[in-house]
Amino acid sequence: MPKPDPSLDPFRGGLAVLSVDGEDAGHIATEVTTFWGLGRPFGLQWDVWLVVVWADGTKERAVQDYPPWAYVTEMKAGFLDWVDGPTEAHHQRYDIQFLSPEEGRTARDRLGIVLADF
Repeated sequence: MPKPDPSLDPFRGGLAVLSVDGEDAGHIATEVTTFWGLGRPFGLQWDVWLVVVWADGTKERAVQDYPPWAYVTEMKAGFLDWVDGPTEAHHQRYDIQFLSPEEGRTARDRLGIVLADF
């Protein structure tokens, strides 16, 4: 296992609300896993998988983020510059607010987000 990283705790089974100018735009679900890094450092490293579900119910394919963190760094700072996915209209900056673990679990169930999505 890689060295523990408590800064990734909000991403372990996490769910955040995406908004633009105070209007809900959707949600982003996150999971922390590991991958075998072949560069430096060599060995197991943490990665974070992201799944966006837009307000209209459209679910994006999972996106992987890993060191040197792009999306994770932004999300820790309270925003997300989304540039993935097929719909360019969604390619913009969002404010994010993580839900509590309990609220996140309930919302993930409501949104139909399952581990197989990651």
